[in-house]
Amino acid sequence: MRPSFQAAAAATCAGCRKPYCAFSSWRRTGIETEHRQIRFRPSRLYSHLSAYWTALFPFSDGLPMSSELTLLHFHRNLRLHDNAALHIAAGLDRPTVGAFVFPPDCNPRQRVFLRQTLAELRGGLAALGIPLHVFTGDAADALNGLLARYPFAAFVSPLPVRRAADERLPAVYRADDALPVLSVQPDGLPPDFAAYRTAWLQQARQAEILPPPDAAAWQARQTRLPAECWNVPPLPDVQAVPLAAQGGEAAARRLWAGFLPRLSDYPLQGGFPAKKGVSQLSAHFCFGTLSVREVCRNIRESGQGGAAWLDGPARRAYCRRALPFSDGLLELTMKGGRAALHWLQLPKMIREPDRGGEALMRWQEGRTGVPIIDAAMRALNGGGSLHPALRRLCADFLTGRLNISAAHGEACFAARLTDYEYAVNHHNWQQVGRLNNPFAESLNLDPDGRFIRRHLPELAHLPASALHTPHLAGSDVETNGYPPPCVQV
Repeated sequence: MRPSFQAAAAATCAGCRKPYCAFSSWRRTGIETEHRQIRFRPSRLYSHLSAYWTALFPFSDGLPMSSELTLLHFHRNLRLHDNAALHIAAGLDRPTVGAFVFPPDCNPRQRVFLRQTLAELRGGLAALGIPLHVFTGDAADALNGLLARYPFAAFVSPLPVRRAADERLPAVYRADDALPVLSVQPDGLPPDFAAYRTAWLQQARQAEILPPPDAAAWQARQTRLPAECWNVPPLPDVQAVPLAAQGGEAAARRLWAGFLPRLSDYPLQGGFPAKKGVSQLSAHFCFGTLSVREVCRNIRESGQGGAAWLDGPARRAYCRRALPFSDGLLELTMKGGRAALHWLQLPKMIREPDRGGEALMRWQEGRTGVPIIDAAMRALNGGGSLHPALRRLCADFLTGRLNISAAHGEACFAARLTDYEYAVNHHNWQQVGRLNNPFAESLNLDPDGRFIRRHLPELAHLPASALHTPHLAGSDVETNGYPPPCVQV
């Protein structure tokens, strides 16, 4: 008779290489999670996946093994290539059903991006014989509905999952889907970014990727899947909004293939919003349509270095480590002999404040009278994407010049950015408040005015000498109703 509970986990720690791999849980506001070390015995199958955990549990004692299924939960790993969760599910050798739940805080642009991504992912998984169930609404209700409907014996998730305090279920933890930097600190909590970046880049230089899914093996395994598992709900309808970045793994790989030859130009070109100096991959890294491990390997093989550009993925990983439960925490319990999941959410405090005033509205709409700020905010409103340097400049202008709380800006970016992720956005808005000169910064970031002309057509006719400071150009210069600065700089 097989054991009631089994654990399939990592073998050796990526940092210390000890035969038992220890991970920590955190105690944070809103979640009662004990700080404890959880240890598993080595398993050869998972020796190279040191950050992924999964759990096996008995939903249907007495059924043959061929009738038991794996529930594969997708979250920020929406791809087929180098997907450790998919690789683990293959190693369990059970028919698999995929599931995805739209994040509760995703904005309209993210919903469009996710729908494009999920349509492609559903097709790719179907070619392997795996159905993908996509839900909106309460995540726990959606996953529990699947758990109650079919005889699942295993659950694999990229989210942190804890066992209930009174249960003896194996804990389930996620993979750091980028790089498992376990050597930064033993307790898993990140130090300052500089130290984290050093360790992260060291891991990046050694990153290895997983082989692509074996289609023949998956198709053979999935022949044991009950036909009713293919009764998947249709993808939800989404509101059509302009989108600067197309969703899906194929689009991500095309962007990366186009950017890699230009990677060596990034230190010189990456700071200018008007030039194609950035990769435009931030939304894809946000939802995991492109593997950072694969990107690091490509950079290593190309011999281009890429350390400066890798600051972006490293900082995203750092922010996720700093707020490890920002996407929520799944709690696994047993009810009536069956497993049940509870989704515990952190209070995120990002709701738009009720009163912001005229200055906030002008900042949001791109009508401050400072061309570089207005061009940036109109670019954000028009496509959901914004150059990193312009994000900092707009944030500093809001808090430092307009004296408006960063909470307003954080909520504005959360509602507009396609690559919005609470941990990253919240961390970035904690760093703002510098009192810089936006007109001087405008000359540095957009010296020839190409970016401003692209997004402020009413000023496109002005020469470069007047474009950055049209309020100083004189009354005889036509500005087509463009306002003067709303604040003295």
